[in-house]
Amino acid sequence: MANRPRPVADETKPVDAGDDVEERMIAARYGNPKRTVGLVLLAAAGGYLMMLTLATALQLRLTSIDEAMATTAYSRIVTVSGIVLLFAVPLVGALSDRTTSRFGRRRPWIIIGYLLTLVCMYGIGVSSSYLTIGICYVVGFLFAQTSFNIFSVIPVEAVPNRLRARVMGFMGMFGALAMPVGAALAGRLVAAPILMMTVPVVAAVVTVIPLLVLFRDPQCGKDEVPPLNVRQLFAGFFVNPRKHPNFGWVWLSRFLAGIAMTSFLSFFVLYLVTNLHYSPGEAGGKAGLLSLYSAPVSILLFTCSGWLSDKLGRRKPFVIGAAIVMATALVIAGMADDFATFTVAWLVFAVGQAMFLTVDLALCAQVLPNEADTGKDMAVFALALNLPTIVVPAVAPAILGASHNYTLLWGIAAVLTLVGAAIIPLVRNVK
Repeated sequence: MANRPRPVADETKPVDAGDDVEERMIAARYGNPKRTVGLVLLAAAGGYLMMLTLATALQLRLTSIDEAMATTAYSRIVTVSGIVLLFAVPLVGALSDRTTSRFGRRRPWIIIGYLLTLVCMYGIGVSSSYLTIGICYVVGFLFAQTSFNIFSVIPVEAVPNRLRARVMGFMGMFGALAMPVGAALAGRLVAAPILMMTVPVVAAVVTVIPLLVLFRDPQCGKDEVPPLNVRQLFAGFFVNPRKHPNFGWVWLSRFLAGIAMTSFLSFFVLYLVTNLHYSPGEAGGKAGLLSLYSAPVSILLFTCSGWLSDKLGRRKPFVIGAAIVMATALVIAGMADDFATFTVAWLVFAVGQAMFLTVDLALCAQVLPNEADTGKDMAVFALALNLPTIVVPAVAPAILGASHNYTLLWGIAAVLTLVGAAIIPLVRNVK
């Protein structure tokens, strides 16, 4: 029973019949998919605000303490955070798959993760020690990322494939809205660090409550979940790309796109401070302004690209096109020497990122090897975006140098993104 095939992977059935069977199976196990969609989207609004604000808030917190040391301190903290996530994310995903609590497989992990994140972010707000801030961020972001990843499994398990890209699109839309709100919020609260660090997490807690209360998270018996064998558990983190080549190609493409996103989105606030010479407060305000400019573009692309992908039944052309657009934006940003030019790059990047995150996640869901390991495998896919948070901050200071050479950093990222686009045609049996 634990190894039953995923309904979404069955491409031998007629589309209408397969969708109908899948929807009935999902409704019987998880409840009405339409209600689930509403609960998921509400939770996504707060969840994305948390996830997309914490890194910006950390940068502003560090620059407000010591601008000269901010880039080095930020790079070290997020590198350590990424290394921890490398092992913890798939482990927690696998443990979630094996949870037999009467409260369900996903609910306990989300509750614990969000509450512990709140405690750690409070620690950053009250401390001015880089060591304390680093420890609190590494631990807090670990809980935030793992619990958010587990939440993200719910639309994969409990939403039919015919609706999934649209749901991911709307989730991405909330992400687009969260960016200007989060950046502006962080910029305004620089002088109140406790609020700057905790308000986004409180928003995530509040918006996830209806999902925790109303979603049918079924209790699984021990015969329904994979056996808890520590050796096999760690071995299972590796998905053999020879046995599952589609999984491997999609993962690699996602990883390369993740390098583009990390190099651009994780360092742009520092770029505004070091290269365009804004103060931390001004940089926070400019970050909010940039996100406000890109929000309508992102919302349009998040919603329309998901709908169009579902309508056409195609994923790969959207992912390829999105990667090319992101690479173009990185080239423009690398040549920018004023805020106006950088704004153009930001808007172009918003187009590519919105399209990529919407359709790529639906593509990931279609190449999962086994339903019983959905949580673990989606966590492995999440690592494709988490690993760049280790690689990029680790090498960025050497690439940037004393002259803060963002042309080189973003140029390298653009080339790697194009390589990722070239990989997608190798994915077979998915349009």
